Amino acid sequence: MTDGVTGRNTSRGRLSPRDDRGMSAVEFVILTPLLFLLLMLTVQFALYLFAKQAATAAVQEGARTAREEAGSSGQACQDASAPWQQDAVKAATDRAKNLGGQLILKPTVTATFTADPAVNADCRISLIRVDLHSAVPAVFPGWIPTIDVHAGGPVEQPVRHP
Repeated sequence: MTDGVTGRNTSRGRLSPRDDRGMSAVEFVILTPLLFLLLMLTVQFALYLFAKQAATAAVQEGARTAREEAGSSGQACQDASAPWQQDAVKAATDRAKNLGGQLILKPTVTATFTADPAVNADCRISLIRVDLHSAVPAVFPGWIPTIDVHAGGPVEQPVRHP
């Protein structure tokens, strides 16, 4: 027997195909994990973007230091243990720790250069590049997102004109 207003079965023990009792529980069971997943993805995305922004600022600081110091070191700028390389790595690492804090896990910073014999200056380096590779804390267990950023540019030095 159905009532005239909603069309639901009003007799005890028999359900009609239009009966929707229990649907809110089913919706809750399905939608709650999806909402939590969406929330966790949003947090992970924010962590990743902030760490990448901090790492980008860090390598820019390291590249700025390297570009300034390499040109002033003269003929010794291309040595394997040139002081400008250690200073660039230190500047980038310190800046990453200051800006990123615990978001940049074990950063690996390298400072490399491209030599050009055609450069008419004491230092034959044409371009400098500072790279940072690091892991980012993960919200999901077993997954470790990483960031790779780099910055660089030409060496700032006086050039002799012919």
